[in-house]
Amino acid sequence: MKVILSPTKQMKPVERTPLQIPHFIKDSAIICEALKQLTAEELRRLMKINEKLAEETKQRYAQLSFSMEGTPALFTYNGLQFKHMHPQDFSEKDITYAQECLRILSGMYGVLQPMDAIQPYRLEMQTRLPIAGQKDLYSYWGNRLAQYLLKEEGNSPCIINLASKEYAKAVLPYLPQGSCYTVTFYIEKEGRLKTESTQVKMARGCMANWIITRQIHTVEQLTCFHADGYVYQKGLSSIDELVFVKKK
Repeated sequence: MKVILSPTKQMKPVERTPLQIPHFIKDSAIICEALKQLTAEELRRLMKINEKLAEETKQRYAQLSFSMEGTPALFTYNGLQFKHMHPQDFSEKDITYAQECLRILSGMYGVLQPMDAIQPYRLEMQTRLPIAGQKDLYSYWGNRLAQYLLKEEGNSPCIINLASKEYAKAVLPYLPQGSCYTVTFYIEKEGRLKTESTQVKMARGCMANWIITRQIHTVEQLTCFHADGYVYQKGLSSIDELVFVKKK
């Protein structure tokens, strides 16, 4: 079983040693080189960010290297879902299982294992960056991220999708039917089901923690998830979607 997650814009290098460089490191270098050719103003328009952030982003790309000098992805991403995953509390056994089951999707790095070396960057998967004859990052990565995951999984692939739609779009269209289960979190208020972005991010991190610390490896086990008030709803779920609801 593989669990796919989105990265976060918030990143904070830590004093931990990575185990290896990312699998798609050569592609990362190609993408970075294309970004280095852009001016700060071009980056600002491309990424829809302010001038100060565009200048900082350009400087960051100039300094970016693809080596073991980075820090582990699991501990470097610092957004809501990773904070609620609490990787700093993982035991060595937990980290070993995370290495086996958790995969982080990235516009810059493709697919990351938790202990892959990364450095702070800014690049969303949906960024319309023309590269290597392709119109954007989705076209550039094509089916390669999905093929990588399927190769890891072998004959009976089982992908648990905890990624956002933006990142899942880079993988799901290329997976065989019946191999992927998307997890959906709802908040029930006054009898109505709603999705709240902040709550969803927190829930994804919470579920990732639950999977890793309990070494969950089947969909059946996953339906037993009940942390933070969420409960599996069989009646709302389907063959490719697992729905969890939290009442407020």
